[in-house]
Amino acid sequence: MTELPQSESRLRLRPVPCDYCGAEEADPILSGRDRVCGLKGEFHVVRCARCGLVRTNPQPVPEDLPKAYPPSYDVHVASVTVPDPPAGRLRWGLVNYRDYPLGRKAPAVARLAMWPWAGLRLRGRDFIDYLPYRGEGRLLDFGCGTGRYVARMAAAGWHAEGIDPIPAAVAVGREAGLTIHEGTLPGAALPEGHYDVITMWHVLEHVPAPLATLRAARDLLRPDGRLVVVCPLIDSLAASWFGASWFGMRELPRHLTHFSQKTLRRHLEAAGLAVDRAVPIRRPTFMRHSLLHRAQDTGKAWYRWLARPRTLSRGLSHLARLLGRTDEVLFEARQA
Repeated sequence: MTELPQSESRLRLRPVPCDYCGAEEADPILSGRDRVCGLKGEFHVVRCARCGLVRTNPQPVPEDLPKAYPPSYDVHVASVTVPDPPAGRLRWGLVNYRDYPLGRKAPAVARLAMWPWAGLRLRGRDFIDYLPYRGEGRLLDFGCGTGRYVARMAAAGWHAEGIDPIPAAVAVGREAGLTIHEGTLPGAALPEGHYDVITMWHVLEHVPAPLATLRAARDLLRPDGRLVVVCPLIDSLAASWFGASWFGMRELPRHLTHFSQKTLRRHLEAAGLAVDRAVPIRRPTFMRHSLLHRAQDTGKAWYRWLARPRTLSRGLSHLARLLGRTDEVLFEARQA
């Protein structure tokens, strides 16, 4: 067991086997540092020699994992208020194209005519988390932090709940009047077959046993329910260019598993889920911040100069989408 010095405590690390196939043999890929919370030391990322799943290894022991999330970790301290319901063009689009219970649908001819004005808006990355309304609208956001997404979905007509293991984050959400459960998956006492949608927004890469987490989420879905997963993808164009400087690698050692499109789909299928759709998400921010990280790591100012024109980052993100190698992909899956 390795010990990592910190400013206030010591984070103990241990080698872990592959979450998918159980193999211990792995090939080193890179070493990186914590750019978000400043935990001291270098953390190593390896690829399973048997199945190709990429993981951080060694990882914090389960008892010390909370130490990797200091009290100032932004997701756990962010203020939250329930916003006003969606209005205007967004509301019209949600009602008519995603079945939200926010008003009456327009006639079919009007929906067809208004598609360029309201329908296309919903396909942008800023609104991709407004998922199609399903069933009775029972939504669970796994790893919700203080519950900002829960609050937005509640305002949009969902019966939205959240779950998070951090007591302080749960308390913030509850003070705002949200339904937030304290705990994680597996292990939380939640009703099986209850939820129409379960979301995991940049969370699955944080859990020690993602396959067990996905199986537990599957059991909570109604027969026609959907699980939605988004996480950084190690096979993205930017990841291949920037390595340890890639923006998606900034949260070592909190990011424990580094999925590719292939391995994430494989995990979902191994958990008894079938992928219905995979939606690529352009993230110019990943390109821009990766350039800035490379400037820090190499001391070469021209990387910083390249990051200044946002049009370059946007153009590179379009290229990544054309090549099928975006930094994120939204996977929507159902019970197999």
